[in-house]
Amino acid sequence: MELVKQTIRKTKEANREFSQISLDDDYIVKDNKPDVVKIIHAKGNIIIDETKVSNQAVWLNGRLEFRILYRSDDEFHKLDVVTGVIAFQEKVMVDDIDDLSRISVHAQLEDLNASIINSRKVAIRAVLGLYVAVTEDGEEEIAGSLLEEEGYEQKAEEQELLKLVTSQKDVMRISNEVKLPNAKPNIRSLLWQNVDVRNIESSIMAEKLHIQGETYIGILYQSDEDDQVQWYETMVPVAGDVAIEGEQGDIFWVKVQPDSTEVEARNDYDGENRILGVDISLCLEYKLWKEENTQILKDVYSTTRKVAVERTNSVLPRFLMKNIAKTRISEQFKIEANQEKILQICAYDGTINVDSVTTEPNGILFEGVLKVHILYFTSDDNLPIAHIEAILPFEQLVEVNQMTENTWCDYQAAVDVLQVNLLDNSEYEIKAAIRIAVLAFEEDNMEHIVEVREGEPLVEELRNQPGMIGYIVQEKEQLWDIAKENHTTIRQIMEENGLKSDKVAAGMKLIIVKNMTSC
Repeated sequence: MELVKQTIRKTKEANREFSQISLDDDYIVKDNKPDVVKIIHAKGNIIIDETKVSNQAVWLNGRLEFRILYRSDDEFHKLDVVTGVIAFQEKVMVDDIDDLSRISVHAQLEDLNASIINSRKVAIRAVLGLYVAVTEDGEEEIAGSLLEEEGYEQKAEEQELLKLVTSQKDVMRISNEVKLPNAKPNIRSLLWQNVDVRNIESSIMAEKLHIQGETYIGILYQSDEDDQVQWYETMVPVAGDVAIEGEQGDIFWVKVQPDSTEVEARNDYDGENRILGVDISLCLEYKLWKEENTQILKDVYSTTRKVAVERTNSVLPRFLMKNIAKTRISEQFKIEANQEKILQICAYDGTINVDSVTTEPNGILFEGVLKVHILYFTSDDNLPIAHIEAILPFEQLVEVNQMTENTWCDYQAAVDVLQVNLLDNSEYEIKAAIRIAVLAFEEDNMEHIVEVREGEPLVEELRNQPGMIGYIVQEKEQLWDIAKENHTTIRQIMEENGLKSDKVAAGMKLIIVKNMTSC
């Protein structure tokens, strides 16, 4: 017998694995660069070029792009920069994975250190954290009714089900041009840049995913006025849209991860280097769900034939909540005694490392650190720029109602606000706001009908059934159960007993007349 079914798409993170690797390489300074006297700061960016699933493992091919700011031996160009790339391949073992599994990878640079071997050779040491998440997509066919209605009684209920509408990855590219203020001299060459997208907000509007936020831009550059080192920082609003095809959803979850940034000096209308061209690529991973009342077939019987109903249990997600918690941290620091005194802070950036995620009865506890790198001007003409690193621990409980052992969550952490204030030439203060967003689901086991088979006629049972009986409703019994047991219909019982509703209570007395059309 044919069932009228609809397909419910679902998704769940089935597994997550973490691998930590170390990179160790030596870099030869190119001939067109001056000798390295002192390394000031090193910064890196991890790019995953290829992922491949094979033999219960995920192979990752990628590269670490690094940039080193150093003091040189050049009499006029006291600062210079070298850049390089370290390629790597890593195998991450993952249980229950195959070639068709959908995976997402997040790479985090946990530590980067550059040291001098000699004036023409630099040692690079890096620690990378690689997070591999396996997403399990699936479909469930839920029967809503029986196609053959004549001669069969059907019991159906409305239930709100969570349907996955779309699960996609995309890349958003944002380009901006920033003009230097009139008080700043022209750019001769860029030495250093910090580009950080903060305070990201996402929304769904008119078949588009809208992303907006702010981009912090901080640069160090050699000016064309006696090659002096200059700095400039600004905040630029950014916004972009990604088209969403198909049905719109009520619940959405967007993960935004910076992929690459490029900053270059460009000529203005007068042919002078006073324009900063900033190109940013953001990796987007977004999912949309829709909560919809769905008719589910619960039972079927016939007044004239035996009917076999086969059921199964399916695990379907139920949306619990999306919660965003913000934690503000503030701390004062004092530089070490051997550190160059601070004349002026010029550029800074921060990254979050979440070290621990613990499930609590009323939510999820996050513990980690915010690492802040600061470049500042000194009063030493031989070393005009210096670097300090500050680490701020944080702890945040994100509340999630109705947490059980069947609750599963996804999360993301980001820096919304970061500010570094100079207190005096040896003390500074860091203020930051960290946002942690959590999306929580509950796994529900739902029984539903997968097949209905028609059997033999109920000839003997119907012949032996009395013409009329008195019936007393039992505890928790429904009119459906009574009609099914006595091979009649709910409508017929209601008509015979003058009932205006199919609701019955324990102890109620009913008259049930034999259904003559069934004999």
